[in-house]
Amino acid sequence: MSRNGRFNLALLFLIAVNSHAFSQDLSSLSEQDPFRISGTLTAKLQLYNTDRDNPSRSPFMWYLQGSPVITVYGIVLPFSFRLSEQQRDFRQPFNQFGVSPYYKWAKLHLGYRSHNWSTYALAGHSITGVGLELTPGKFQVGFATGRLLKPVRYLENPENIKLQTPAYKRTGMALRLGYGSSSNNLSLVILKAKDDSTSLGAVPTEYRLTPDENLVVSFQTKQTIAKKFLFEAEVAQSLYTKDIRTAVSDSTGDVMAKIFSSLIENHESTTSSNAVRASAGYQSDLFSLMMRYQRVEPDFRSMGAYYFATDLSNITIEPSLKLMQKKLTLAGSVGTQVDNLRNDKNLRTRRTITSARVNFVPVPQYNLSAFWSNYGLAQESGLLSIDTLRQSEVAQATSQIGVTQSLNLTGEKLAHNLMANFNYQKLNDRNENTSQYSEFSTKILSANYFITYIPFNINGSAAFLYTHFAQDTVTTVAYGPSAGLGKSFLKNKLNASVYLSFITNRVQDEDTGTTGIYSLQLGYKPFRNHRFALKYNYSKNNRLSTGSNSYYESKLDFDYTYTF
Repeated sequence: MSRNGRFNLALLFLIAVNSHAFSQDLSSLSEQDPFRISGTLTAKLQLYNTDRDNPSRSPFMWYLQGSPVITVYGIVLPFSFRLSEQQRDFRQPFNQFGVSPYYKWAKLHLGYRSHNWSTYALAGHSITGVGLELTPGKFQVGFATGRLLKPVRYLENPENIKLQTPAYKRTGMALRLGYGSSSNNLSLVILKAKDDSTSLGAVPTEYRLTPDENLVVSFQTKQTIAKKFLFEAEVAQSLYTKDIRTAVSDSTGDVMAKIFSSLIENHESTTSSNAVRASAGYQSDLFSLMMRYQRVEPDFRSMGAYYFATDLSNITIEPSLKLMQKKLTLAGSVGTQVDNLRNDKNLRTRRTITSARVNFVPVPQYNLSAFWSNYGLAQESGLLSIDTLRQSEVAQATSQIGVTQSLNLTGEKLAHNLMANFNYQKLNDRNENTSQYSEFSTKILSANYFITYIPFNINGSAAFLYTHFAQDTVTTVAYGPSAGLGKSFLKNKLNASVYLSFITNRVQDEDTGTTGIYSLQLGYKPFRNHRFALKYNYSKNNRLSTGSNSYYESKLDFDYTYTF
């Protein structure tokens, strides 16, 4: 078959089926395999037994599932299916079709595609349509147009239960113009999107659904000076019309509305808002200092982003330092965030966070890392005085400390690994009316030891876990050991392991019960594509507190996996 014939065959295949998103270099099309299939097929049987009054699962379960992947001239088409005693399910997740063939610096987008051109204008929102990106040299030109949201019709069953929330069909287009390299560049992104008011029938008034329109213009730049000084910024403005059915306003609007009057009309429900983010600093091998700033006005909305927080302003300073020939790293951050930027809310919330991190690797075998953070949340007066709201005033601080150590020792026959971790978290509430309900502290201590006897392929583990949770007058503690042992046979074709753990639970210094878990696993892989697995789990829960019954659970799993 000629090269053109192969290309036409692949194109017809793409039109005939709905495919998942992918990219393909057209220059290597003739080098791709015409057809290839791969994937996995798994069969599972499970037996379950318990003396609980309400078992968590059925006594017998089976399923057969597969994930075949078909490749046609480098185009990857994943499928999946599942059959069990309870359901039959087949999924070919190709209702969202997308293809991006490219040749050198030209790329074409067809179907379902996601573009991340801007934080505020087009931030990963999917567009079902067509697009084009050209990157000759330092120039970047991008264009995309199509459907952003499909229409969702209002449905209601005879019992007057709402089945789904309606939505208008939304279409849009985006343009990107840029110049520069990855370290020094600037770009302009424009997004225009609009709801189709004719795409739905009658919608109940309680939904308050309106056909909207949006125009977002974003300017971005990134500059690197002397390879160590960095500056990055994005400034965006959004014109958002809450209801395009409202009357066109005679007001000329702001400067942006005048410049882009040919793209969006100014209605009575049209509002203008801004968003900005910026960072600047110095970065080198041994020292860095970055300052980050963000401000998003309360009414800022963009149809090109699924979600981002609004009505906030935050600033963060992030220093870091490396010492002792980069064996010791010190880093931290200090920041604050406030809302109620227009001072039109009853209260203003201020959040502060301070953190510090240490990482020390004096020798390759040992690592020590630690962190500390303090997160504060407080309310300040807005339209109302904070003194009149003393009962509901928020004034909290959450502190957290964590330390992790690891030691690795490897010899000719034995390999040892020791890990210890400690984490402490505490919430302090300075409001005496709410502190008894919100204050708490948590302590978690874990120690793990792993050993491998290399000549015989034997590995073992031992661990201990301790948790302590305290709130008001209630203290809950859980602690206990665990251990495991495993070995490989027949040149690693057969693996066997056993695991057990024992946890004791205490509330207010009184034993409330214990939990024992015992597990046995066998894995056998006689051939490269075939794997068998047998797993048995048994857990025994002894309850000592009044009103709780002791029970046991056992589960036996048999799995077979075929890889093709």
